[in-house]
Amino acid sequence: MTKEEINKRIFELKSDEEIVNFVKERLNELENNSEEKTVGQNYTDSFQDYISQKIHYKAVDKFANDECPDLVYDDITPYVNLIKEIKKDSWYNTLTLFTTIFFVVHKYLPNNGIGLGRYFTYVSHIGQKLSIKTISDNEIAFCSEKAGMAHNLFKFLGIDSELVCGASEGEMHSYNFIYPKGYGNEPIALFDPSIFVDFLNGDSKISFGFYKAFNKADFETLKSGTPMQIDLAKTEETYRKLYGFNGCLDDYVFDSKMPTYVYGLENAKNYINSNSNLRK
Repeated sequence: MTKEEINKRIFELKSDEEIVNFVKERLNELENNSEEKTVGQNYTDSFQDYISQKIHYKAVDKFANDECPDLVYDDITPYVNLIKEIKKDSWYNTLTLFTTIFFVVHKYLPNNGIGLGRYFTYVSHIGQKLSIKTISDNEIAFCSEKAGMAHNLFKFLGIDSELVCGASEGEMHSYNFIYPKGYGNEPIALFDPSIFVDFLNGDSKISFGFYKAFNKADFETLKSGTPMQIDLAKTEETYRKLYGFNGCLDDYVFDSKMPTYVYGLENAKNYINSNSNLRK
């Protein structure tokens, strides 16, 4: 199905049963078009394929001499939730999806802040497959699980996505690049499903999905291994235009995060090591 066909079908769905049946149909199509390969930590800087059940997705590093279990995105719940969120309005585009998908991922993949539970969950599944539902139920999702989920949600909608293994703020980090007009074409957007973009007014806060639009020159600079600090001034401007109707954001101040991103495993390790040496 094309992006346009998927969009049309979504707004024709009338019941929960129709939504579930459509999700199964679309996922079956993606599964049938996938090929077996190993991706993720220690294997790829990035990848563009839908993470099917044929894919050996390594969401974390090796455990001593043992391979990380394959993380399997085998739960239809987030796809069903995505359609229900989309259908609350009469339309959507990539800009609105940055926030819609952010919150679908955020709600489905919470994190209780205890990394030890995540470690033991992966270790206990060595030699087996680990369901994303287990990650969800145990509330132990980190960036690699979230970026993989976001990647699949965009692919589900027929929107080109790339899942990146890299670094941010001195740590290994997974995030996404989104290509609304297809791979290789501008605009290109860095999307990070692990970070909020916030507008603040005293104790009140309005949050949106984190994204940054790139032109090809900046995109190629980042892919070359150059660490890049992200300026979100244009993101703020776009969100104020998109969501600030009737002046609802006029009294809010943008919380201007400026994180640094690195693309690729080796580049990320070099960046982290160099920053570590500077701190000594």
